[in-house]
Amino acid sequence: MDRLPDEIVLQVLSFLEVTDLVRCQCLSRRFLELCRDDNLWKLECFDASRAESRRRRQRTDPTNTQVHTLRSAFDVFSGQPLQAPEQDAASGLSLAAQTQRAFANWDPSYGSETINFYDEYIHRHAPINIGWLSMPGTESLEATGLGLIRDSDSSPHHLAASLDDGSVCIWDVRPRCTDSDHSQGRIVGESSPGLLLGGSQMRQSHEEVKAIMTETGAVESVSIDNDRGRGYFAQNSTLVEVDLATLQVISQETFPFPVAALSQSRNSSLVVGTNWTIHIHDPRNKSRSAVNPSLQCEIIGGPASNHALLSQPGPLSILDRAQDDSIWIAGRFTHLLNYDRRFFPKVRGTVHSGGRISCITETSRPYVPRSLDLLQDPSVTISDVYAAKTAPGSTILAAGEYKGKGSLEFYGLAPSSSGSAVTESYRNRQTAASTRLLSVAAHGHSTVFSDGDGNLKWVERDGTTTIRTFNINEAGDSPSFNQAQSAAQGPENEPSQGDIVQKIIPLQHSASFWSSKRPDVNQSDLVLKTGDGRIGVLGYGHKTQYAGEEEEAIVETTEERVRRDAEKQYRETLGRALQSQADEVRFMRGLGMAFGMS
Repeated sequence: MDRLPDEIVLQVLSFLEVTDLVRCQCLSRRFLELCRDDNLWKLECFDASRAESRRRRQRTDPTNTQVHTLRSAFDVFSGQPLQAPEQDAASGLSLAAQTQRAFANWDPSYGSETINFYDEYIHRHAPINIGWLSMPGTESLEATGLGLIRDSDSSPHHLAASLDDGSVCIWDVRPRCTDSDHSQGRIVGESSPGLLLGGSQMRQSHEEVKAIMTETGAVESVSIDNDRGRGYFAQNSTLVEVDLATLQVISQETFPFPVAALSQSRNSSLVVGTNWTIHIHDPRNKSRSAVNPSLQCEIIGGPASNHALLSQPGPLSILDRAQDDSIWIAGRFTHLLNYDRRFFPKVRGTVHSGGRISCITETSRPYVPRSLDLLQDPSVTISDVYAAKTAPGSTILAAGEYKGKGSLEFYGLAPSSSGSAVTESYRNRQTAASTRLLSVAAHGHSTVFSDGDGNLKWVERDGTTTIRTFNINEAGDSPSFNQAQSAAQGPENEPSQGDIVQKIIPLQHSASFWSSKRPDVNQSDLVLKTGDGRIGVLGYGHKTQYAGEEEEAIVETTEERVRRDAEKQYRETLGRALQSQADEVRFMRGLGMAFGMS
């Protein structure tokens, strides 16, 4: 075998099953390299994809066979030449040509983009596990918002979150390396309770402080400025600036209405959306501070010099693009609002959605129209699809709800003289989900989103073809980051019934971070925030890549345990009631009465 050229060895390896192919990596360094060949695993990904499985079923469908027989008989009676056995009667293409078009139609790569298809196969087929972060203290705290802290190499090393007791906590979320003795998943920073409330609420009970912290229910309530090492935390109508190194409050800014959404910090400034206004907040420019909250009437009826007014309340997500200085606002209204930083607060344009959007984000890949489907339209060529993939532009991903069902929406942005403009759009409102979509993100070379039933769903770039689905309530015994604390807190760290994923953040590590460590470790996990205030990291494999450090068990009093059990029972009862109501809505929708109920 050592004397055989690589091409012949690869040909032999192509006949092996995936499990045998993985075992062959342990033979030698040469076999490790050959068994990680991109073309080999690209074919494995394609053969195991649902799109290819569906195409094969259609080709071998008895109904299609009968149609082919009837057409052959008609050709005989009409004097037409018979189709060759390796030719398809409908398209006139050979089976090899059909497979080539199906392969090009499925290919997730764009232009000169390099994909590690070994990792891609892991993302699509490896077991999924979630490691839940341990909360500080003895009380069952919940996270109200979170954001990633990135280092100089743009790799996320830490996670900052605001908790329902008014404190800020920071975790180490770097994956474990073979040459590292760090304990990943551990708490590396914790502020005093009530920090985000100015310390004035310390005399109140935990339930009262929690009610204040969760009053608005904003999901996008944390923004991280990695250049200055600052974190911005929204608490009701106040935006608190915190030094992430010392966990001390630097400044506070009060807005006229409760803060509903924050954009990610860019050039040390961020966009703040309240229930009725949009502000560009720059902490370095105190002259453009927020308007006095006592002037709410003047804000609604008077001039807007440094803020934009909304005709409808409820922004839920803000996208601040650096490419063309544009700001996109989405929420409970049925349009996507587009502002230009250079001419703010003037609205540059709107895009009609018709649905209520929960989350918007962006992927750098251009939008490929669904009309360029090589399997549905024989007139479309492979070069047409390649030209669309290499065209300049990007895609806005939106997740929301339309008439009670989930809505996954793609908006293609093409650069123009006045900035990027929406040229194409697609809305999947049939097969996305039966309930509202809550969050969406570009994960690797696919799109992942969450719904109101606790599902995480990965789809291909077409927004329709499902790759895989995972429910966080059916995850089983997910490993915890801190086994000692998990044992002490008991069932509180177990996946609760009826939990949902409110926020998804891709945890993509740069390749340089692994150059001298473990090059074969999976580098694209997902950070999840659930409706119950839990934070977890979703990874692939039978065991989580994160490991918690051993700590002393925390003794729990009888009163605390009784209170915790009562809270859990209440959450489960409320979850069952909401689930029953959702089932009734879906049942009535099936009877054609959804419009009457709404």
